[in-house]
Amino acid sequence: MTSKFSRRDFLKLMALAPAALAARPLVSALEKARAADAPHILVFVFDAWTAHNLQLHGYPRRTMPNLERFAERCFVYHNHYSTGSFTVPGTASLLTGLYPWTHRAVQLTAGGVAPAHRDHNIFAALAGSHSALGYSQNPYADIFLYQFEKYLDTYLAEGQFNLERRSLSSLPIFKNDAQIAFASFENNIIRNGKGTSGSLFWGMISRLAGLANYAAIRKAHLKQYPTGVPIASGVFLLDDLVDGMTNAIREFDSPTLAYFHVFPPHEPYAPKKEYASLFDDGWVPLEKPTHPLSRARHPWEEILYNRLRYDQYLAAWDAEFARLLDNTLETSGLLDNSIVILTSDHGELFERGEIGHNTFVLSSHVVRVPLLISLPGQSQRTDVHAFTSSMDLLPTIASLVGAPPPAWTEGRLLPGLGEEADPNHAVYSIDAKTASAFSAISQFSISITKQNHRLIHYQYPYYSGF
Repeated sequence: MTSKFSRRDFLKLMALAPAALAARPLVSALEKARAADAPHILVFVFDAWTAHNLQLHGYPRRTMPNLERFAERCFVYHNHYSTGSFTVPGTASLLTGLYPWTHRAVQLTAGGVAPAHRDHNIFAALAGSHSALGYSQNPYADIFLYQFEKYLDTYLAEGQFNLERRSLSSLPIFKNDAQIAFASFENNIIRNGKGTSGSLFWGMISRLAGLANYAAIRKAHLKQYPTGVPIASGVFLLDDLVDGMTNAIREFDSPTLAYFHVFPPHEPYAPKKEYASLFDDGWVPLEKPTHPLSRARHPWEEILYNRLRYDQYLAAWDAEFARLLDNTLETSGLLDNSIVILTSDHGELFERGEIGHNTFVLSSHVVRVPLLISLPGQSQRTDVHAFTSSMDLLPTIASLVGAPPPAWTEGRLLPGLGEEADPNHAVYSIDAKTASAFSAISQFSISITKQNHRLIHYQYPYYSGF
């Protein structure tokens, strides 16, 4: 019997080998973006990156000074909201330009966007003008790259830049097990058996095999990472991650749309040594009452500790990512012919009894995320305070390179980049992680943000009577 070897199998097999990648007016910058001979488009998604912990948006601690410096040549969006409070819906909306209730990627372990929308994505929208590269360290976002693979010219496996890259689930013979293995491990091991198993056997084998050497790796890097080594689906180092993306960018030989979804600053918060004692400043945020719908109810001291570690991790990641901005994009002149976008799939919460984003509390901290856009040759900063949504990115990117926004997108052109600010425009965010991806969404939390008001509606079974 002759076995079939698909393009996806080939890309995964190649991922197992060692990486071969070793003052102008703003209107002029916008015109240059549209008139440029197909500029590169670099989309960097920092997982679990909240706008609330950036001095750029009023935070007392200067967590990302290099990012602030880069912001001086960007459009800075101060009220940008993800459509979802965790990776799956937020990433799906960013890549498709659709509401979660349209693309239907609402569950934590769902199988991606609905079949009817698998051709509705940013890579398809620019297929005629740009090569496409996709990379995600987060397996829950990587599933969308699998779905959109026919529009990708280059796919980098989620473990591409890990210290231990040979995970069983990345082998071609287990090509359908990557996401289900991660979900299974998380449901059955990390969460102590809570949740629904996908493929328990391969989930345990794959994840345990990948983490078996963690103690040894942590010991080897203890001086560099005193609180622990960064880990996503596998262990990685911040400098290796930046070096990997840098080498991939240097390989561009034609106009390229590159999507890099990286895990920092997602937990576990793992700052490098020089940042692990940062912010010993005595500052303590206002302690707010525990939210009535909080299920975790973490003590205040634990919340403060995790907030501190998160801020330190932001600073560490800021320093590493600055190498890519300065040494790769700035020095090489790529910024003169690239649209650079920095944003996130969702935020992170450190108050009201909650830590992180695995919560049903739909606080603005888990859905308000940064958005910075630098156009080719831009040298001035523009601050935009209008409310915007993650699904606005797709039509805006298309417009910037001269392509009409796809008819199927539900997003709008971003103010300042094609659309006038509308003071009455509202943005929506939803948490429906327990809802069905196929039938009517009946279990959810949803927020609407408009002007100076934010309305949150909670509709989960155990909230009845609240």
